[in-house]
Amino acid sequence: MAPRHSSNVDLFKALQEEVAAWEASPYYLAEDELFDLERFLKDRGADDLCLQLEQVYGRPLNISFWKTLLPYHKLRRLRLKIRQDEAEHDRKRALYLESVNEARRTLRELLEMLAEEEKKPRLHLVRPPDSSDAP
Repeated sequence: MAPRHSSNVDLFKALQEEVAAWEASPYYLAEDELFDLERFLKDRGADDLCLQLEQVYGRPLNISFWKTLLPYHKLRRLRLKIRQDEAEHDRKRALYLESVNEARRTLRELLEMLAEEEKKPRLHLVRPPDSSDAP
């Protein structure tokens, strides 16, 4: 009994590490935003545990197992909120960048206009000689 218990502890530690890695894990299913528990267990030779979990949670194991866990639902909601916040942040960043570029264009046009004004010949007023200076 001790070797089986030891192997289960090792299996659960490995599972904990892989689930913690989530997106960085090779078991992450991006299209479903799920951890591929079934493949993880089969890769580790825990087919019997996989069958037991399927009996308890149903098939397909990945979807039926994760949908019963409240922490998974909280995580999924948080991930959705983070994606929405990032999209909003990206939108605001794009607006800010657009306004900065518009300000640069306006400043460049103003400087070009001032440079053109500098190039134009200026009229110089010549004062007539003062009558008191005349002989």
